[in-house]
Amino acid sequence: MLWGVSGPLFLLDYLGAVAVAVAVALAVRESTGRRTRGATPDQVELAYLTDRALLACQVGVAALRRAGGVSVGDLATLHAEGPPPHRPAALVRALHTALRRPQTWAAVLADPDVGRALRRMVGRLVRDGWLLTRAQRRRVALGTVPLFLVAAVGVTRLLESAVEGRTAGGPASVAGLLLCCLATALGGWWLTEVPETGAAARRLLRRLRREHADLDPERRPTWAGRDTDALLTAMALFGPRPLLAVDPAFAVQVGVDPERGRPRPERKPARR
Repeated sequence: MLWGVSGPLFLLDYLGAVAVAVAVALAVRESTGRRTRGATPDQVELAYLTDRALLACQVGVAALRRAGGVSVGDLATLHAEGPPPHRPAALVRALHTALRRPQTWAAVLADPDVGRALRRMVGRLVRDGWLLTRAQRRRVALGTVPLFLVAAVGVTRLLESAVEGRTAGGPASVAGLLLCCLATALGGWWLTEVPETGAAARRLLRRLRREHADLDPERRPTWAGRDTDALLTAMALFGPRPLLAVDPAFAVQVGVDPERGRPRPERKPARR
């Protein structure tokens, strides 16, 4: 018995330590960013929390389009003809300003005013606690350290057994420990991918998606009779696909891929 512990018993202890380390990592992740201040994010800000800058811009330009302020011109250009909506978000106002002269969607995304509006919006979301600061993201990443320490203990046992010619258990125990060490390291590596959104933002998005589940594109909602607010909410929570159902030509112009995330076809019952 290596270290005075049999192989099967060490494997059980190892799995218990892994469970504790995973619980610690998840607890740190779920407790970071729980406190927020300020108003609840609007639709454009919710879109940023869902899928970052591109979706936020797509929601903003969809708001302009539904207000009759954007038309599609030649050579895939967009042009703002009418006024912006009443009391628009700062990003929507920047998009409207950028579209006062015809230009492509790529040029709109690269517009300096749009970039400044995005940076100000991100700064506000960080300040209010919806997005994590660098220190908070570092704290979440450090929460995975116990997982790597547990994996290191398992690898040390295997190496010491191989170098000193001592047994770390039967073949099944050794193979099981090797696989568990590999899985632990991969799990720790996966958990080091820290989300930008805090726990409060993720909780808010989950709640809103439950409340507006009827707008989920997977359920193939009917858009006839729904207003602009419903469309923008659906885009902010579930991605840009609802715009394809309402205004497909315009959706393609603003970078919505018709083939991406297409709803899965319903399974037909097997013939007997």
